[in-house]
Amino acid sequence: MSSDNGNGSSKFKTADLYLSAALKIHGFKLLDVEFTGRKGVFVFADSEDRPKIVRDYFSGELIGSLKVFSNAWSDLKSIVTETEMKDGYAYHR
Repeated sequence: MSSDNGNGSSKFKTADLYLSAALKIHGFKLLDVEFTGRKGVFVFADSEDRPKIVRDYFSGELIGSLKVFSNAWSDLKSIVTETEMKDGYAYHR
């Protein structure tokens, strides 16, 4: 899901942890993690190439280091886990 925050910069939101890791290793900046109860939604700065990266990810054609992907996935999972342990379920960068 894509959105414009009113000042011309777009954001892309997804609850998919694996897609988020793929975006992270392809240079997308993580802006925030929004929580509704225990469900986290990753918020990234959007870019023109994001639709192609998402298509390539879901088609299995996205290329990248498995080690870097694993590290990114672990980092994102840690954010969610740490936030679940805190009151309020809020995380802001």
